[in-house]
Amino acid sequence: MENNFLTYTMKPDWAGIWERGIREAWSNKMVIKHGSIISAWDHASKKHGEEPETSNRKELLLKKIAISQSETVLDIGGGTGAFAIPLANVAKKVTVIEPSQGMLNKLKDKAGKEKITNIESICKKWEDVSLDELLELNQGKFDVVLSSHSLYYITDLHRSFNKMNQACKGTVYLFIGCSDFSRKEAYEKFYLRLYKKPLPPRPDYCCLYMVLREIGIEPDIEMINIHIKRPIESLEEYVDKWKEYLDVKELSGDQKEAIEEYLADKIKEENGKLYYDYQYKNALIYWRAGDGRSG
Repeated sequence: MENNFLTYTMKPDWAGIWERGIREAWSNKMVIKHGSIISAWDHASKKHGEEPETSNRKELLLKKIAISQSETVLDIGGGTGAFAIPLANVAKKVTVIEPSQGMLNKLKDKAGKEKITNIESICKKWEDVSLDELLELNQGKFDVVLSSHSLYYITDLHRSFNKMNQACKGTVYLFIGCSDFSRKEAYEKFYLRLYKKPLPPRPDYCCLYMVLREIGIEPDIEMINIHIKRPIESLEEYVDKWKEYLDVKELSGDQKEAIEEYLADKIKEENGKLYYDYQYKNALIYWRAGDGRSG
């Protein structure tokens, strides 16, 4: 009895750790600046996807998702269609849940240019979409449910994961960042010098794994190595972009120096062109639907 009591009272609030960590790390700043997370993404949609880059992220994830022409996909937080559009070229239908109308407008424009007609969308937060609404729209459960980097802004994780599970008859895929990049000593020193305060703790994918276990789901996890190359005009031009990240009109001399030192080994030249070249890890969490407890 005593051991059970200690286990219960010492059990971490994994969902709370995740949600508080995201707010403290960056989403509170988005709300302060734009009024809400949705307004922040509406604002971001104006320039979203304009910077050209090459990345293996999309290719690696699409290889993991086996889709046939008779299958349907639910893309949660699908944004401007990074995955919805390539999946729509293979699947019977893709349904995108996206709360930002600005992001959805970009998605519709891209789909129109590629003459893709099998993407449907719902402009709502995932928490506000009912299971009945999803099943009616799709005329049954989806073969694949996907959430790529949208879980930072989804709350009520236990119910949210259960709804994903209940809406799917195949596999649920969650693609999310890891803290390996942000917790490296060099980055922590860079952050302290740039912001004049310690890097706030950021929640890890492990929190999501533990929330899933709490509802009876035992998912698989794979670590995915992401490599990104982004063409830039010059080091000076790229350093200047940090004014937007820091939300300042001008960078101080020390800030410029810190950014230049941090980028020194990440700016590469190839065939006479400069690239911002970096690598990091993502976690792919996935499970076969039907596992877990409803509720």
